[in-house]
Amino acid sequence: MRQSPAPKAPRVLLLAERHRSFAIFQICFWTAVFAMRTIAAIQVKPEYAWSFMPSRAAIAGAGAVATTAIHLALSRFEGWSMLRRLALGLALSLVAIEPMRRIESYFTATAGVDVSRSTFTEYVLQFGWLIFMWAGYYFAQEYAFRVRRQAQELAEVQSAALNAHVRMLRYQLNPHFLFNTLNAISTLVLDGRNVDAEQMILRLSRFLRHAIDIDPEQLAPLGDELQVQKLYLEIEQARFGDRLQLIWEVPESLENALVPSLILQPLVENAVKHAIAPAPRGGTIALRGSNSGGRLRLCVDDSGPGIAKDTSAGVHIGLRNTRERLEAAFGGAASIAFARSPEGGLSVVLDMPLQVSSGEQASVDQTAGRAPPDPVTPVQPPSRGPPPVSSTPT
Repeated sequence: MRQSPAPKAPRVLLLAERHRSFAIFQICFWTAVFAMRTIAAIQVKPEYAWSFMPSRAAIAGAGAVATTAIHLALSRFEGWSMLRRLALGLALSLVAIEPMRRIESYFTATAGVDVSRSTFTEYVLQFGWLIFMWAGYYFAQEYAFRVRRQAQELAEVQSAALNAHVRMLRYQLNPHFLFNTLNAISTLVLDGRNVDAEQMILRLSRFLRHAIDIDPEQLAPLGDELQVQKLYLEIEQARFGDRLQLIWEVPESLENALVPSLILQPLVENAVKHAIAPAPRGGTIALRGSNSGGRLRLCVDDSGPGIAKDTSAGVHIGLRNTRERLEAAFGGAASIAFARSPEGGLSVVLDMPLQVSSGEQASVDQTAGRAPPDPVTPVQPPSRGPPPVSSTPT
């Protein structure tokens, strides 16, 4: 199968547009010069209107060639300031007038008119000023091109900075999760439960592979995001056992909805840390999703103590991470809010435009629930108890 050609870079397109604009400018300018001189001859000296036609055509052609040479010469000094290039352009324009004067003198003499007494200064005042008019139009175009190029470069720098920022936010995995998981694996090995330890290592490997392989600059299907969270929660269930109960209520028709990759990860981590780990009997984490008037609404609910009234919404790194990633992906069209969950704890609500990868608008019955993922067979917690969990907010 033939692969489609890669799209051209914006700078290449801008340069091609510059060359095209110059070619159109050349044709229009020198055609206008030929037309104006012909009309002037008809009005002032009708007897010379047609006899000097070859002379006017030769001058227009010579002017086009000379100014194209000036353009090519100036293109070799792109790094110069606009003032220096302007001075060079005017000097080259002045030099180009003399060959044009000689060409016109030759054709004029051929037509039987003696112009041997005409001086260079007289020719500049009569016809040569057209070259300087061309230079004015040319540098106006050059200035506009430079402004557009600087705007393009600024946009590229801002885009690169945004992409770098998104990557930083995307790879900001919670070190406590890795520490606790490795600590749990170590405990399983010390207890001689090698099979359980191997299963936990495989789950951790699959989770990290998904986290690394996902492109942070692209939106990912919600179904893939839920599978990553399933892997993460399988690891946590190996630590907490029956203390961690899961509820999945996301309609299947929303699995193609596009969301920033790993957007739910810091929210689920916070729920595990603040609702499950401190509770002796554990608790419940619920992932819910719905189509609310053409907008995707995702909720991460828990049965923990909720959030203190005097706590700012941007205090925790994980919540700030989520807010900034939503803003990077959707601008002001997305939001994050907090409410009391049906389980009695905290509900973190993400609201964003509903975009689907299939290109078709998803229709969802908001009351319908999504069947939970494949049943998780939790590894029994280590007999020595779960490893300590840091209470530092994420």
